[in-house]
Amino acid sequence: GAISFDDVSFSYPAGPDRAAVHGLSFQVKPGETVAIVGPSGAGKSTVFSLLLRFYDPETGKIMIDGVNVREADPVAIRERIAIVPQDVTIFAASARDNISFGRPDASQPEIEAAARDALADEFILKLEKGYDSQVGERGVTLSGGQRQRVAIARVFLKDAPILILDEATSALDSDIEAAIQENLVRLMENKTVIAIAHRLSTIAALDRLVVLDGGRIVEQGTHDELVALDGLYARLWKRQSGGFLFNEESVLEETRPAE
Repeated sequence: GAISFDDVSFSYPAGPDRAAVHGLSFQVKPGETVAIVGPSGAGKSTVFSLLLRFYDPETGKIMIDGVNVREADPVAIRERIAIVPQDVTIFAASARDNISFGRPDASQPEIEAAARDALADEFILKLEKGYDSQVGERGVTLSGGQRQRVAIARVFLKDAPILILDEATSALDSDIEAAIQENLVRLMENKTVIAIAHRLSTIAALDRLVVLDGGRIVEQGTHDELVALDGLYARLWKRQSGGFLFNEESVLEETRPAE
């Protein structure tokens, strides 16, 4: 699960004159947990877009476990990465098929174990047909917290070495909050984690922070080191509100290329 960005620069096709990221260099060691923080438009979404190979960098290279992402099959890259998104995609299919979406070859015992880990088995077993129950288009028969637990069960089942966490920028429905927070520590165990983090408790639990501004890394270090530095991160920290660093939209929504 080692990740490295080596002097990476990239501009979106719609704005070729403005670099979304410029000269980006940082490494994440296997098992290390890193938060990407910074104001809106700092380039956080672009880091995810490039890592998932929605786009290729114009200059520099991105490596996962020593393999240049540009030279790898995008499908193979994404198989090594699991995502806990803000906006969960649920399909008009059974609870079983929704959990096994990332690993269609998974056995029933594996699916049930992942559901138990995500605390999703409690409500699934109460559905009329259990794991065979249809959950409806976009999971209309499930609550927000239940949909989130299905998404977390997917992550447990996939068991990819790299975890991307796109954290909500403000308090969600308390049921959804509980689903995520109860599972977060176990989800991150033995994983390389890159998080777009806003919740102060999450930031405090991560090994290192990478602070972006204007597409460049302006600060790196632990929370305590960066507060003592009294730079951009310290200013964002002082603006915290209700347990969150600052408010902005989901970054993963910005990462998807045009259909």
